[in-house]
Amino acid sequence: MPGSEGRPTGDPRPPAEPALDVEGHSPINIRNLSIKCGRCDQYQTLTAFERRGDWNVYSYECEHGPCDPAATRTLVEVPAALDEFANRDPDWRGGRRHAGAEH
Repeated sequence: MPGSEGRPTGDPRPPAEPALDVEGHSPINIRNLSIKCGRCDQYQTLTAFERRGDWNVYSYECEHGPCDPAATRTLVEVPAALDEFANRDPDWRGGRRHAGAEH
């Protein structure tokens, strides 16, 4: 299998993904996006943030209306190298103070 060279036979891990090429791409600021629920048509609220290797993952949930957050949660994955919002504070782990919810 291509990409599995040097691994022991029977290694259950998938082959490593190639490095993400971000050259020539513009930064992404998650605060410039609006996320709407496909069920209730209301805007969702940023509720969580997680760094996953080369990607940053933002979770959005409905806070208004009849939706079950677990059923309508939206995940937005942003390449870490292009994530302007998270890169302004590399120690940020998520939370309302940095997300601007107090404004």
